Amino acid sequence: SSCGFGFVSSHNPPGQFPPRLDTMVRAPGHMERFQAVAAFTVLAFSAARGVHAQQVASGPIRGRISIPQKFQQDLPLGGGLAATKVVVDGGLLATLPTADGYFIVNNVPVGPHLLQVIHPRLVFDSVRIDAQEVKNGSVKMSAYLADFEHGKGAKLKYPLGLAPSGAFVYLEKREEFNILSVFKSPMALISLFSFGAMFLLPKLQPMIEEEKKRQQEANDQQEAVTATSNK
Repeated sequence: SSCGFGFVSSHNPPGQFPPRLDTMVRAPGHMERFQAVAAFTVLAFSAARGVHAQQVASGPIRGRISIPQKFQQDLPLGGGLAATKVVVDGGLLATLPTADGYFIVNNVPVGPHLLQVIHPRLVFDSVRIDAQEVKNGSVKMSAYLADFEHGKGAKLKYPLGLAPSGAFVYLEKREEFNILSVFKSPMALISLFSFGAMFLLPKLQPMIEEEKKRQQEANDQQEAVTATSNK
């Protein structure tokens, strides 16, 4: 037979059933080849898993987010931790904090990463995470303030303790009126000078006229004295 199996008898007498399976003889060599292929498959799968595990060594990032009272009083109801999201590398990995502010970002691979806390109204400083594989196969996390110019800022405690550093201002707050601010405007100073001149010039005019009259009288007297002495 072409399929590798042989029967004891190729013809069955009338009234007899076909031969049982235990009368079938497997062709020599097929079992050995099957066992060899199975063993090779298991070994290849195990090796692939080992290489894959070495390539994707990863660990979790742990921390806690807290919002001080001075920021909470300006937030709407449900706009605190419930509106917060933790993202790594721009959103490749993300998680939400618990009601107590604790968070875990799992499966963070070895290497540098950027962790950010996203909130619609609060500003959080970005954090640089350095994930390093240690001898026992685990991953050690080190945290620093993200410095986009130099790469690393001040080192942070780990697990992380994050809090907002400020709040977004979407509308400019109207300044309170201050009378002194009027004198800081050049246009206001020019206007005040013009109005002052309008009021002062009419009062100065009689004084100027009187001064001219005195000078004229003094000149006339001087001329009279000169004329008398010449005679």
